[in-house]
Amino acid sequence: MFYITQKNWDKILGYAEEAYETEKSEIGGMSVMVEDKDGDWTLEQPVILKQEITAGNTVLEKEALSRYYSKVGKKMDNKNFRFCWWHSHHTMSAFWSGTDITAINEYSDGDFSFALVVNLKGEYKFRVSVWNPVEAHQDVELEIIDTKHRCTKKMKEEVKSLCTKPTYSGGYSWRKEGDVWKGSYGYKSSDQLLKDAAEDPRQERLPFRSTAGQTTSSGRKIPHIDDFAANSTPRGFTDIVSEVDKLNAGLIDGSIKYKDYEESIEELNDELIVEDSMYKVNLIREDQVNDLLHILPAQLVVYDTSDDLENMYGYGGYYK
Repeated sequence: MFYITQKNWDKILGYAEEAYETEKSEIGGMSVMVEDKDGDWTLEQPVILKQEITAGNTVLEKEALSRYYSKVGKKMDNKNFRFCWWHSHHTMSAFWSGTDITAINEYSDGDFSFALVVNLKGEYKFRVSVWNPVEAHQDVELEIIDTKHRCTKKMKEEVKSLCTKPTYSGGYSWRKEGDVWKGSYGYKSSDQLLKDAAEDPRQERLPFRSTAGQTTSSGRKIPHIDDFAANSTPRGFTDIVSEVDKLNAGLIDGSIKYKDYEESIEELNDELIVEDSMYKVNLIREDQVNDLLHILPAQLVVYDTSDDLENMYGYGGYYK
């Protein structure tokens, strides 16, 4: 891995900004890449030397560069380091020009070297060049570390004490217009969804559906109410959403296959029928799996107003 501290990154960009603001030119300099005990490299000590600068080039003075090499070599003592040449492209994009490649090739007498080009937007290219035993070049990521945050400790405490975040869930809501029930998706807090469900008049009017002898569309027998404990409590909306969320996560990360997911949703719906639940879970098609990245699990838990078991999965836009 390759790193640079926020302080040194800002220093390089500061040089680039000053050269452009005052001379409308590029600027270049040197730095060192130092290896730590873990084998990672960090860019340190960026400096500028005496040089000629233009809008499209920068040339470091040879005598100044020679003195720099000698001074840094003595200073670094026994540390494992390599030199890193850096320069700016001001308003242009960060790329390696023909002139840049020529400058990089001047380090070909070593084993490997580093080079960095930046622009005023903070875009960059960071190249590692291996010269021996086989020549190879690769642009890699240069990670900025020790970043400074604008938010002070006091500001963090204020945000924590003064701000709260509501929990939102999506659901399929129903409204009655005359003698017809109509549904639509909406987003409400989980507390409001539970409150709405508790106040829904159909909680008391929905008849118990006998499941004796019934089977699912796949031919599996639906468990009968007698198969469950007499004191079992029907699952609430949030409990169902939690189960769907776990299944969705497994399908997305690949830990369960679609067929297993389909069977799990069907089993869940079978159990909800036995519990005389007012809810059911919509089953997405296999070609809609990626849609789970953009929808909430609560959007798949809807009111069940169908008396036809074969139409169990036909609402809400996500269906088989």
